[in-house]
Amino acid sequence: MRNRSFLPTTRRRSRKDRERRAVALALSKKANRDLPCAVAGCARKRHDLYPYCYTHAQRYRRFGHPTMKLPAPAELRAVEEAVKAWLEQDLLTTNSDRKAFRLAWAEGQRKVHHHPSYALPFYRLEGVSGYTQQAKGWVILSHYLHRRGHSLSDAMLRHMAIRLWAEFKWTMPEGSRKRFTEERNRFVDTGAGRFVLANSCFTKATTEEKVIAWERPWYVSDNPDENLPRPITETITKTKRLDLWRSASLVRAIGGELRMAIQHAMGSDWLSDCRLLSKASEALGLPQGEDTSGLSRHFQKEH
Repeated sequence: MRNRSFLPTTRRRSRKDRERRAVALALSKKANRDLPCAVAGCARKRHDLYPYCYTHAQRYRRFGHPTMKLPAPAELRAVEEAVKAWLEQDLLTTNSDRKAFRLAWAEGQRKVHHHPSYALPFYRLEGVSGYTQQAKGWVILSHYLHRRGHSLSDAMLRHMAIRLWAEFKWTMPEGSRKRFTEERNRFVDTGAGRFVLANSCFTKATTEEKVIAWERPWYVSDNPDENLPRPITETITKTKRLDLWRSASLVRAIGGELRMAIQHAMGSDWLSDCRLLSKASEALGLPQGEDTSGLSRHFQKEH
């Protein structure tokens, strides 16, 4: 029986190449650790290869931004309702429009719809599994769809909501080494991927014996070992999830798959619709005046 035949794996490098890369990586880390954190007001040294200290690097890796406040679930739900209202009231006004949209949306879903056999168990992704991050994303998406029965439309809609939220409230991280669009996509993909991972319930259950009390023997024996108290235990079941630090690149891969599906279904012009931007800004509680509206900022940004 062949193993891992249906998922892409990372390329195996030669031993000499791995040693050379390890030496170069160690030198780069040493040089970077002597520099201060890129966040204003933080005087701590940088962590690893990040332009931030350990605290800000941890937040940047887990959530896609080192300092910014993350979108609240209520805000994202409000934006999702705004997107639905835009589709029903403004975009899909005729039967032909609805039919064309359903076909295009179904084609986009097929980009992230994988076979149920991709839903590998938890232990297959623990440690160094050899799978690429994209392959791990397929595993989580398969759990989300086939094991939990969730809709891919909900995941794609959440990605669109986070993208619209970022259009009005996202700011460029300090000291970023990436371009504006790349950094913004990283933040949006991270948020959407975390939504899918949380709802996929990709966990494993472990059992252990926990001591809840000690029992003393009811008689005194001549053998000292028999006079020792005996533990009373019960079986505890714990649920283990993927670590947020290690799964950061995984959730970004999931978000990238959703972004590709949305682009395949709707293109990239949907973000330029003033009716959608107006509904989204109203859902976020932003000022609706002509001078203070966030709509004017939208067309000044790079897409």
